[in-house]
Amino acid sequence: MTLSYFGLITLMVLSPIPPELFMPLAGFMAAQGKLDFISVVAAGLLGFLLSVVPWYFAGRLLGEERLKQLAEKPWMPASSRGIYKTIYQGNRWFRQHGGKAVVLGLFLPGTRNVLALPAGLSQMPIPTYLSYTTLGALAWLTGLTALGYFLGDRYHLVEQNMDKVAAAIWLLLAVAVGIWSMRYLLQRRKRRMIGK
Repeated sequence: MTLSYFGLITLMVLSPIPPELFMPLAGFMAAQGKLDFISVVAAGLLGFLLSVVPWYFAGRLLGEERLKQLAEKPWMPASSRGIYKTIYQGNRWFRQHGGKAVVLGLFLPGTRNVLALPAGLSQMPIPTYLSYTTLGALAWLTGLTALGYFLGDRYHLVEQNMDKVAAAIWLLLAVAVGIWSMRYLLQRRKRRMIGK
C-alpha cells in the first residue's frame, strides 16, 4: 500500500479509518524516503483542519436551541434525542475549560471531530479554536508519524497496541477528572463550613 500527500488529506477528511492507522504508515514511508516527514505531518494537519472546520461552523451557526430542535424531530432516530443532552453537557464542560478541552480532546479517539461542535456552540473565536486545534493536532500527528518512522517495518505494532494506548489515555483522563472533582468537592465543603 502506498500513500501520497493528497491521499493523506483525503483520508483525513473522508475516511472512517482512524489516523492512528495511516499516519504511522506514512511515517514508515518517510523513513524509506518515499515521502517527506514534514510534508506528511503538514498534509495530515491540512486534512484534519478541513475535517473539523465544518463541525465548528455547524455548532456556531445552528446554536444550541436549533440543535435541540433537530434532535427532537420525529424523523430523527431515537438515539439522537440523547445526543442533545451529551452536547449540552459537553458544551458546559467546554465553556469551563476552553482551549484545554480542544488540545486534550485531540488525543482521545472518537472526540476529535465532534469536539469542534461545542467549540462553535460556545462561540469560541475561530482564530482561537484553530490555534488550539493546530497546536494539539501538530503534536498528535507528529507523534503518530514519528511512531511509523522509528518503528520502520514494525509499524503494524502501532495498530496492535493503539487500543491499549487509548485506554491508558482514557484512564489518565478519568484519574485527572476524579482528582479535580475531589478537590472541587473538598473546597466546596470547606466553604460551607466557613459559612456556618
